[in-house]
Order: sequence, then C-alpha cells, then structure tokens
Amino acid sequence: MLIYGQDDVLLPWAAQKIGIERFRDDARAIGQSRNGVINAVVVFDAFTACDMNMHVASDGTGHWLTRELLVHAFAYPFITCKRRRVTLLIASRNTKSLRFASHLGFRYEGYFRHAMPDDDIVALGMLREHCRYIPKEFR
Repeated sequence: MLIYGQDDVLLPWAAQKIGIERFRDDARAIGQSRNGVINAVVVFDAFTACDMNMHVASDGTGHWLTRELLVHAFAYPFITCKRRRVTLLIASRNTKSLRFASHLGFRYEGYFRHAMPDDDIVALGMLREHCRYIPKEFR
C-alpha cells in the first residue's frame, strides 16, 4: 500500500535508514507499507524549476521494490511536478545503490571528490524523456 501525506512519519524513517540527520525543509515523501509496516520510502527535495533530488530508503530485505512504487516515484517528479529531470547523489562506496540506480535507468553525470566527510559523491540523473516508468505521452 502506498502512503502519501505522512511526511512527519516517512521522512524520519527514511533519514534513519539512509543514515542522515534529516532532509531539507522542502522534502516530500512517498512511502510503501506491507502488512501495516513501512518497507520503503522515496524522498524528493532540493526542488528547482527543472529538477529535484530523489532519495530511496528501504527496509533492506530486498523484497520491497514494486512496480506500483516505481510508477508513483517517477510520476511525481515528471508528471505531477512537471520537472525535466531527477538527480541522485550517491556515496561512491555505495556500489549496491549505484548498481540499482543504473538498473533503473539513471545515467552517470559526475563525480564530486571529498563531498562527504569520508567519501566522494557520484551524481546520476534521469531525464523525463528517458523514464520508462511513466506513459509515453508524458515523456
């Protein structure tokens, strides 16, 4: 089941799973639960006229990803918010997340050396016209 409008619950859950203190003040979230328990949250923040950042947090089970969550997670930035692109910023040592992002269709766009206290950041992006999770008429 998808969860909307509960940022006060979803944002702290995602922040704890990702290992950060909190998200930016403009953050919005879409959650997913199974049997009443949150198993995944997609957070959007750093909104600009063309772009927003996406963060994905899960319960770590490997059984949280659903087609419904993917469709809604990409419909929000590209259809609802009418943005042209979505950006992911991932720690360079987080190879599991980098592979996952690539599998979703995100493309490598840059590398920020020493952008974290103990790691570098890899920038990946997805353009609306390349998103296979939204209907063709919205691409």
